[in-house]
Amino acid sequence: MIGESLIDIVHDDRAGDASGPLTTEYPGGSPMNASIGLARQGIDVQFATEFGADQRGDRLEERLVREGVDLLIAPRAGSTATASAHLRADGSAEYSFDLDWSLGCGDMPAHRPVDVLHFGSLAAAMHPCCGDLENTVRAARTAATISYDPNIRPAHDTDPVAARVRVERQARLADIVKASDEDLAYLYGDEPHAAIAQRWLDAGVALVVITRAADGALLMTADTVVDLPAYAVEVHDTIGAGDAMTAGLLAGLGTLGLLGADRREELRSIDERTLRAVGDWAQQTAALTIGRPGAEPPTSAETRDALLQTSSRSVAA
Repeated sequence: MIGESLIDIVHDDRAGDASGPLTTEYPGGSPMNASIGLARQGIDVQFATEFGADQRGDRLEERLVREGVDLLIAPRAGSTATASAHLRADGSAEYSFDLDWSLGCGDMPAHRPVDVLHFGSLAAAMHPCCGDLENTVRAARTAATISYDPNIRPAHDTDPVAARVRVERQARLADIVKASDEDLAYLYGDEPHAAIAQRWLDAGVALVVITRAADGALLMTADTVVDLPAYAVEVHDTIGAGDAMTAGLLAGLGTLGLLGADRREELRSIDERTLRAVGDWAQQTAALTIGRPGAEPPTSAETRDALLQTSSRSVAA
């Protein structure tokens, strides 16, 4: 896992009274959330990141170590990055960032061999280091499955044309691309999701996953299309939901032995039943996160139990 760690400063003014917004700080950052999500799914995680030499950095380091994530970090310096998230009425969030990123410029920290490398989000969009990060990802393809989440933030990626060029270049490095409908709307306007996914598949991606909030998720390979409805869930907020989806997706594929460069063709030819099962696991992981404040992904046991309850209700109906 390569990417940013930061503090989410969440402003929630949905109460609608005169008391003003409720402001709460949570450890966050898309790659950090996904790292914790994977660790809670029982996956061994190494996370290359950085944070400042301050109390917020202490909090991030403590959180990651407590979750069992193996940190690959340079000496801490400066201030820890922050993201200000303003919650909308439906629980979705609008972000602004205070972030300075240098990880990826030059050699990455030494690490143990991995079956999958996940990258994306702000770290993959920040110059001048995103080019070095892409070289790191390109070299890792010889041994690992590459997972990519563009996780577009318009407050940072202010030029949609330049963002689209970058995302298409980075997607060509990946075996798995997971993107949201909001990402695609910013990059491609009204172009149908299936057409965008097909273009990525034609460029060499093995699996495309598009999350669509209340409309569920679309999973596509060259030969298989799975359209999953959304789970009914009471939304607290959507912070970290996409990252939980990534964690559930990678954990599910890893459990089935479909990660690693030597399994690239098996991943490419995954059958519909297996893809649907992996998608269900990932969606349930995200649904549990949506029902909690902040980015708090479930454990594998929680996801399993929720799926069993959903299955039992379906049989009873």
